[in-house]
This record gives sequence, C-alpha cells and structure tokens, in this order.
Amino acid sequence: MVSTVLVTCVVAASALTVTYSVTRERIIEQERAAERAALKAVLADAEEFVLEEDLVEAAAEAAGDVTVQGVYRAVDTSGGDVGWGVRVASRGYAGPVQMVVGLDRDGLVQGVSIVTHNETPGLGTKILTEPGWMDQFTGWDGTDIDSSARGFDSIAGATKSSVAVRNGVTAAGAVFAAVLADDSGEVQ
Repeated sequence: MVSTVLVTCVVAASALTVTYSVTRERIIEQERAAERAALKAVLADAEEFVLEEDLVEAAAEAAGDVTVQGVYRAVDTSGGDVGWGVRVASRGYAGPVQMVVGLDRDGLVQGVSIVTHNETPGLGTKILTEPGWMDQFTGWDGTDIDSSARGFDSIAGATKSSVAVRNGVTAAGAVFAAVLADDSGEVQ
C-alpha cells in the first residue's frame, strides 16, 4: 500500500513538473499582456511603457504599506513622456488587489485598472462591476493625494475591497509626489 501511494505521488509530481515546464512561458507572456493592457487602459495616449527599475526601491518606500510592483514611464509615438504607470498591490478582503494607476505628467490620476484580485464574487468584485465607481479616482491630484482621497466613496458590502483600491491610488500618488516629480511638481 505504501509503495502504491509513493508511486502515485511520484507520477503526480512528475506530471505537474512537466506541465509547468511546458506552460511556463505562456503564463509569463499572458501576465505581461495583462499588465500591458492595464497600462494601456489607464494611459491610452502611450505607445510604449518603459519599466524604470531604478525607481522601484524609492517608490516602495514612498508607498508605505502598499507593495509597489513596478514603475513605468509612458512614452508616446514621438518619444515624449505621457506620464507614469504605477503597478501596486494593496491588501483587500481576500488578498492583494493588484492594479495599475495611470498618472499624467502633472500627477493627475488618469485611470485605475485592476490586474488581478481574489475578492469575494458578488461583493468584493463590485469594485469592477459597480457602474462608474472606478471613475471617482480620475482627476485625483498625486501632488496632494490626501486632499483628493477625502472625497472617497466606498461600496457598501465591499468596504475592504474599496479601501484597497483607494489605498493603491493614494500610494501611487505618494510615489508621484516623492519620487516622480521634482520640487516644483514637474516630472523629472
């Protein structure tokens, strides 16, 4: 009986390893495509998104408890800067809510796009399905994010999920103010 269980475990582990090896590149490519789609959704004028790896550590410091997963310079077809995409993960009800926040050159929020989440279907997922709810973040000022966040309206029954999105947006604003803009408030 022990040998049967052992053989079954070895076969299952081997099958999982082979499956992972075969699908690994596809999974990575799908994750990149989802991230690019989220960046494009919040900064439609951008043609290219350049990961600024050297800014991530300072951005993480500025974001506080919210995890910064990437800072992207958004560039248009002529090579000019359009703004910034900040990918963050904020704690929701059922785990991290990963999102991209688009900020223009002046630090105004252009949009928020949820990349992944594990929120409760029908409740926490209202952050995606509630008509017009995500639009409230558009126009928030990254240079004075706390003032912008005062008018925040959460969703009843999805408060933790709502607050997770708000925290992600305020973290992106803090990143803009502390890392992406110089003392005059202009983009570096």
